[in-house]
Amino acid sequence: MISILKKKKPSPLSVLTDVEKKIVRAWCMYDWANSAFFTSIVSAIMPVYFVSLYREELGSGVVIFNFQFSATVVWALTGALGTFLVALSSPVFGIIADRSGIKKKLMTIFCISGSISTVMLFFSAYSSSPWLFSLAFYFLGAIGAAGANVFYNSLLPHIAPEDLLDDVSSRGYAYGYLGGGILLFFHLVFLIFFDYSDLAIRSCLASVGIWWFGWALWTLLVVPEPKVGKVKKIGIRRSVARAINQLKSTAGEFRQFKHLLIFLIAFVIFNDAIATCLGIAGAFGLDVLRISPETSILTILIVQFVAFPGSIMFSSLAKKLGTLKALSIAVIGWGIISILAVGFAPLNLDKHEDYDYQLSYVDSSQMYSLDTNPTLSETNKNEVSWADLNSNFLNSEFLSDSDGQKFADNFNQKDCKFSISFKDGPLHELNKICNSHPTYLNENFVDYWPRLLRHILWSPLNINQDTQFLLMGVLVGLVMGGAQALGRSLFAYMSPKSRSGEFFGFFSFSWRSVSVIGPLSYALLAGFTTPRIGILFLAFQIFLGLFILKFVNVEEGRVVALEHDKSVYKIK
Repeated sequence: MISILKKKKPSPLSVLTDVEKKIVRAWCMYDWANSAFFTSIVSAIMPVYFVSLYREELGSGVVIFNFQFSATVVWALTGALGTFLVALSSPVFGIIADRSGIKKKLMTIFCISGSISTVMLFFSAYSSSPWLFSLAFYFLGAIGAAGANVFYNSLLPHIAPEDLLDDVSSRGYAYGYLGGGILLFFHLVFLIFFDYSDLAIRSCLASVGIWWFGWALWTLLVVPEPKVGKVKKIGIRRSVARAINQLKSTAGEFRQFKHLLIFLIAFVIFNDAIATCLGIAGAFGLDVLRISPETSILTILIVQFVAFPGSIMFSSLAKKLGTLKALSIAVIGWGIISILAVGFAPLNLDKHEDYDYQLSYVDSSQMYSLDTNPTLSETNKNEVSWADLNSNFLNSEFLSDSDGQKFADNFNQKDCKFSISFKDGPLHELNKICNSHPTYLNENFVDYWPRLLRHILWSPLNINQDTQFLLMGVLVGLVMGGAQALGRSLFAYMSPKSRSGEFFGFFSFSWRSVSVIGPLSYALLAGFTTPRIGILFLAFQIFLGLFILKFVNVEEGRVVALEHDKSVYKIK
């Protein structure tokens, strides 16, 4: 009798000993721990909270030398500065860690400082400038998270054999997506239950720091410090000087690792764009598309749970097609998503009831009744200015034809974000939207794409901006794990194991140095032009990295790394 039951396929990790499995699992748990920072803090809750705090105090932003420092721009610039500082320090620390055997110790220091800074976000409400306080501790938390990841990544080749690098790296990201997603789910439930109160938001932010450090203890207590040869102890100053000299030497020696160098160039270019997209997505959605806070958080939640099977899917794809081809597919996916994001746009206001200010004609008085009157902030300078300009109209229950026309004319004001509609009477079907209203699109070339998609796709299918954002979450989740996990494992595969900390430090230095370009370019383009042009530049960056990736020969790169290790370990 032929059995219709198939044997369960053994896990790739089944070849490891119980102790090795325990170490791999503990290593993966750090992704579970610190992914909460990148989901709830970097992507979901903090961008939305920061934009609201910034707008509350500064409105649409401050203009200096014709440059608009909007909430999105300030958020992007802060990310660029943090990335730059980590880029400067990571190679030096990486070389010191290799020579002194303190990879895990440095990882612990960055982890503790980052988690404490994250907990400090709770106290922003008690400062004189909540947005600045929050931004400062977010900045410190981001440095801690990025710095710890340098040494976390450098542990990978020491805890997994080379044929399992793809699987273990993908497994780590899968743990991260699941862990970050679970905490974000509880955050969403908590915020809905407490109606997004300020206290609830700050409590969620602080809980990330507790979650991060609490779960990181598993990794820090179980994963061993990689062994190094006997080294002579020297002072910090001499260590730094030696590390800087070694960094110069590493940069020069990288030419010997031709394909690793080509891969590094490609990776830093497309990964910078991907990281920038992830970092500014929440702020872009709230600031430009005016999606709801619930949508922003739910989108990141979708990303996390779709990315979990997505990373496993790309790990399987790497086994069938090869790591490089699977990585290329993920990068192509990112390029398509970024171009699609440029075309996101709210639907046109089709009905009278869709407008912010709705005025209907009353036959008996032959005047217009102000049926809807949105509540304005008393601290947002743009809304205060709007209230002062239109006080005569906003404080009146009825408006004459002439007053209604004057009120409508004020919707041409700069920084106005509202819409108005008249129903019946002499001004019937007089509708206006301000230039800062989310549905407004210019006639320039970059706004042609969202206008086209709105005409042929979003409007016919009645897909509003919130649904568009959720759709993006599904697509991002599918490819995010592939680009990140396979990029990390491919670099580890072509790197000499004997210099993992040094090379991962240089790896971090390289992509973080270049990673200033993405946020800075986006901030400059968004400040001087529009955020959509900033996103378009990121799409170009992704495809440029993809083009360079085609010149990488993975197996040749691996041979060079093995030959180097043989010379170091004196293996015949």
